[in-house]
This record gives sequence, structure tokens and C-alpha cells, in this order.
Amino acid sequence: MVGTVSTYVVGVAGDPDRQPSLEWASAVAGPDDAIVAVHAWEIPVVTGYESVAAVDTRAIETGAEEYLDRVVAGRADARVHGQLTTGHPGQALVDATAEAGDDAVVVVGHAGSSKVALLLGSTANYVVHHARAPVVVVRGDVRVPVRTVVVGVDDPHEGHPDEPSLHALRWALTLPGAKRVEVQHAAFVPGVAAGVIAQPAVESEAEADVLDRQLRAAIDAALDGREPLEATEIVPVVTGGTGAFALIEASRTADLIVIGTRGHRGLRQLITGSTSLEVTAHAHCPVAVVR
Repeated sequence: MVGTVSTYVVGVAGDPDRQPSLEWASAVAGPDDAIVAVHAWEIPVVTGYESVAAVDTRAIETGAEEYLDRVVAGRADARVHGQLTTGHPGQALVDATAEAGDDAVVVVGHAGSSKVALLLGSTANYVVHHARAPVVVVRGDVRVPVRTVVVGVDDPHEGHPDEPSLHALRWALTLPGAKRVEVQHAAFVPGVAAGVIAQPAVESEAEADVLDRQLRAAIDAALDGREPLEATEIVPVVTGGTGAFALIEASRTADLIVIGTRGHRGLRQLITGSTSLEVTAHAHCPVAVVR
């Protein structure tokens, strides 16, 4: 994002006067960025020849156009323009993002409060699994402007985090407006392996020191010799518990959670209960999933 113009592709639906995803994008986007409000309309599923003949597709399209015009006019923001399309809303967002280029960010709402809402084929779930660009799932409390960001990093061995974590960290470190980036690794030691301990976490202070040094090395690798934007404070955080639990707890006070995904699609990722699925289902603030 440094020195580039980004396009925020935002899914809009529901109450035209209450669009948290569009609110989030408008608060984060820079003055030269573009914000594309995408609204998809579909022909209702009907049966029988008489029912098909009774469907006035032009009236449906006109209603969708009027809806989108109202959404865009309500923002009073020259960066925002509408894009009306037909078909599945998730696919519409994926297609619009691909057209926007390499610096696109997808922003989509998720009103559900559990994994069930994602498992049942929500638009957010579809976009997270199919878009190649970073996907911000707006849920919980929309805290803007985004100042405090928490990034989940997996197993930073010798200062070299896995590629998904590194991509997520690099994206977070270039997020416009961020003032504090907490780079978090949750060290979970199961009780059956660690013996009787008060709380499964890091085995010792020495182990915590090692993880702290590895997180700092990972931060250096992500920055690659560059200075963070706007003198952003970057803080390594070693915590206990599973990665998903730690990030969900951090989401109570953070403005944005950022996590990487290994790109598994379909039932494989849904069934395994990935960290990204857990966090996007239960976080208390918006979550960015970076591929």
C-alpha cells in the first residue's frame, strides 16, 4: 500500500442507511483511494410457467438501482461509487476484486455470531474462501478510525514465520492510520503434556524470551529495512492459550484483527475448524483475512 492507490471493494446490502462495511472502508481508505460499493441482485427462485411469467425482472433491477443510488448518496463521499451486478453476491465481490487489481481489499459484512452462520454459505464465508485479495470481515463493534491492530503469527521459528503469517504481518504494517500494531503469538502447552499447571501457556520465562526474540526478528523480516508508516508502534506479544482464543480475547479492545490463511478451500477448511474460521465467527471487532 505504500505509494500505491488501493481500491476497497465493499459489499452493500440491507438497510441503506446503515452500512457498517462501507463506514469501515470510508474511514480506512486514503484520500486517493477508490471505494466501490457493490450490490448484487438476483432473480427470485420460482416454479411453474405462470410464476416465471409473473416475475418482473425490470422492476427488480430498478429497485436495486434505486437502492444502490441511495446508499452511495448517503455517504456524500467522492471516493465512493456504485457497481450494480446480478447473481451471487459473493461471486460478484470476488469478480469485482479481481478487476480492481493487486492493491484491492474486499470489505464484507457478517452479521452472524457463530460458526454456523459461516458454515451455511454466507457471503462473507464465500469471499474469504475465494478472493485472492485481503478480506476484511466487518463484525462486532466497528471501531474507526483503525488505530490498534493485532496480528496473529504462527510458530515464528528462528525469526521466520510461516508465509501466511508473514503476508498478514506485512499487510498490517502498511495499513493506513494504524498507530499500534501488536504482533501476537499464542504459545499453547496442553495440560496432558505439560503436567499440572495453572494455565496452559508458555513453559518457562526462558521460552517466553526466545519467542519474544523470534517475534522481533519476524517484524524485522516483514519490514525488510523500511520504516513503519506514521511512526507506528510495533509491539511483540507472547500470550497463552490457543491462537484463536487469544485473538478473540484481543478483539475485545483492538480495532482490527489480522490473520493469515493457508488458502484451504471448501469442506477441508470448514471441517478442520481453522483459526481464521474461529476468529471470523466470534471476534468482537472486524477481522482481516490475508491470503
